[in-house]
Amino acid sequence: MPYYLGVDGGATKTKVVIGNEQGLIVGQAEGPPSNYLLIGLEKALEAIKSTIEEASSQASISSKDLDGAVFGLAGADLPAHFIELSSGLKDVYPGLPLKVVNDTWVALRGGIKKGWGVALVCGTGANACLKTPKSKWFTLRGLGYETGFEGGALSMVKDILHHSFRSHDGLGPKTLLEKEVLITVGLNNYDELSELVFGFFLFPSFTRPEVRSLLNLIPWLFVFANDGDYIAQTILIKHGEELGKIAGKLINKAGLEKEEVEVVLVGGVFRGNNPTLIDKLTLSLHLSAPLARIVFPEFDPAIGGYLLALENSNIPITEDVYRKLSTKEPII
Repeated sequence: MPYYLGVDGGATKTKVVIGNEQGLIVGQAEGPPSNYLLIGLEKALEAIKSTIEEASSQASISSKDLDGAVFGLAGADLPAHFIELSSGLKDVYPGLPLKVVNDTWVALRGGIKKGWGVALVCGTGANACLKTPKSKWFTLRGLGYETGFEGGALSMVKDILHHSFRSHDGLGPKTLLEKEVLITVGLNNYDELSELVFGFFLFPSFTRPEVRSLLNLIPWLFVFANDGDYIAQTILIKHGEELGKIAGKLINKAGLEKEEVEVVLVGGVFRGNNPTLIDKLTLSLHLSAPLARIVFPEFDPAIGGYLLALENSNIPITEDVYRKLSTKEPII
């Protein structure tokens, strides 16, 4: 029986699913990060391989039994990235029909059953893509502020640090984040924090535990927003507005502003327990695309990769396939 592989690789984890052509998932696993722009190609390939091996073991198959694969990878943004990642994966899996796509593509395919619309991804970083009903793709570069769009947890951490330092130094409004930053990172004072921040956004430093712990500040942003903290609310409003604006402009660019386009929100940041981010996002979106509709994912992005792998092999995605995926039939 043929089996197909879907991979969702990001800055914090790698998720893998293996299923047959009928929608039955026979293996799944979660492993280390695999954004090669952050950790290098060798470590990224190791992370992907080990996660696939775990899922394959669960399915009682080997990678040689796979008939197709789609790798949705954060860090696959420029033509050179796709060449390097595809070449590396083909060396690891010779003979496997595979395709590397941006991670937003698998997020969209897993998130929206009809297969077109907008995927707005907000995890460690942020990115977005749009697919039209006629299968034309629009994808942002996703390389940060300098290339036109910055968002996600790392960008929010920048704002948290900025306002926490201003609060501490008497240069801006007081915020509950000021104390929480030191507690979360495990430092004693703002002089120590200054030393950490100095190297924070250099990619090699991102693997340091104390630097990665800064991402744990994101849930507190939502908690303090619920407590009425002005700075926490301001940060959520700022990022919601930008994310909504980006989604709306993508819809405008595709000429779909008069269509009921679904915008699927994917990533851990959208699971915060305060509505301000999504409320502001929705308002900002509707200024450009008033008929657009916010939705949450039908399936995990790794499932999206699996569905794309089926489609690349000309296997129709029937309602029975979706039923099996939705009911989460037991893994055999």
